Amino acid sequence: MKIEKFLKWIQDKLLNYPDINISTVKMFVDKFYSCLSEKERERKPIKLIIQIITELTLKQITIDSFVKEIVIENLTEQLNNIKDDNNEV
Repeated sequence: MKIEKFLKWIQDKLLNYPDINISTVKMFVDKFYSCLSEKERERKPIKLIIQIITELTLKQITIDSFVKEIVIENLTEQLNNIKDDNNEV
């Protein structure tokens, strides 16, 4: 029960803090899961919670990557506009 409670805490609390790096949470959960005994791993609620956390972190990593790409594209466009403006002067 303590393991389940801990994983629910991660899911409910830790994943909702904007300053927590999602890839760090995933790494932590993966390491945590590898430390569980075989019997603990087979418990259905634990497997389900770990699967949910893993899926959420993977989605967040994908979203973060997408946002970074957009920011890079926008900054590149702004830089090119500045260069063009300087060339015209």
